[in-house]
Amino acid sequence: MVRLTNKLELPIEEIGTPEKIIAALGPFVTGDSYDPDEVVETKVRKEGDQTYYEYYLETPYARSGTYNLASATAKGSTVLLLVLSASDKQWATGESKLRKMLKSFSV
Repeated sequence: MVRLTNKLELPIEEIGTPEKIIAALGPFVTGDSYDPDEVVETKVRKEGDQTYYEYYLETPYARSGTYNLASATAKGSTVLLLVLSASDKQWATGESKLRKMLKSFSV
């Protein structure tokens, strides 16, 4: 567990920027260390009042896999993180399905 703030009930935008959030949670995405150069794409997705930070990372040395998709949001006093990882072979055949799963993450 990582404490990102001492305040409760904050939306993710008030906890931090997409860059700050991935810097704090990156090791949970990769299963190892986090290198900002591995972030290929960052998006901000809004669904009503809920904001999601979405990330695409290429992490050739990560324990979790070469390709990682992640989405982070805040609800109540918790930051929730969805991580989807794939090897080269899995990514080649399943990228579109993984991206669809990422977009389906909702709280």
